[in-house]
Amino acid sequence: MKNDPIEAAIARLDEIEPHTPEGRDHFRRALAGKSNLVTAKAARLIGEKQVLEFAADLAAAFDRFLAKGSTADKGCAALPAIARALVGCDYDDAGLFRRGMKHVQMEGTWGGSEDRAAELRSICAMGLANTRDPNKLRDLAELLADREWPARAGAARALAATGADGAALLLRFKALMGDREPEVFSDCLGGLIEIDGAGAMPLAGSLADSHDPEVRDAAILALGASRRADAVDLLKEKFGRTVDREAKRCILLALATARTEPALAFLKELIHEGNAAAKEVAAAVGLQSLS
Repeated sequence: MKNDPIEAAIARLDEIEPHTPEGRDHFRRALAGKSNLVTAKAARLIGEKQVLEFAADLAAAFDRFLAKGSTADKGCAALPAIARALVGCDYDDAGLFRRGMKHVQMEGTWGGSEDRAAELRSICAMGLANTRDPNKLRDLAELLADREWPARAGAARALAATGADGAALLLRFKALMGDREPEVFSDCLGGLIEIDGAGAMPLAGSLADSHDPEVRDAAILALGASRRADAVDLLKEKFGRTVDREAKRCILLALATARTEPALAFLKELIHEGNAAAKEVAAAVGLQSLS
């Protein structure tokens, strides 16, 4: 069987060091080539190795694939890889990331069509957040209302990365309004906690008491993921007054995720008291040593 030239070119990239003169030429040809899969692989390797000298080549490839859409980048394989590499290289071009945030790529699927560019918009949101552009919050706010939930989640994480007061207000509003996708809600609340710290605890505690199980669990997990001492104290207090079995299990999981000394000490105490749920959760997340 004849070897696939695309597969061969992708495999060849693993054998070449991009820092060498030969490697630089090879990777530049890969970025400028027609195969979106080869370009994607080259971009991923550049991003992993953070070879800053390829930034201009990555940007050129990005705009080329963006202009041609699914005609050149079927499945939107190259664009996210390029964008991620540029983010990793701290590329400071707000215009490029804005163009990526507006890209929608509908492709046919069984029974309809699907937007394959949601991940791209999410990555570009983080790229924009890392730039020095003074108006970036406006675009991130718009993406927070994107039709696709991965893009909304990416907008929430990007807003948190800015650390700005305006971003905290947007995240607070979105957390209060909610989202049909729990992960988006969790990212919004987690971002708010990251920026506002103790100031976010009253809202986080209120949402953790929600009668909606999805809102409740997402808020509980966001508190655990923050690893803050006051968040752990809030979770411990909530565990003591919670009756619902699933809510208690979620609190235990959040404490196990936090992995702070007070959180682990609380879990260990529960296990020694014979709490089967605490023992089960500890084992599930690799904390058998607490038993």
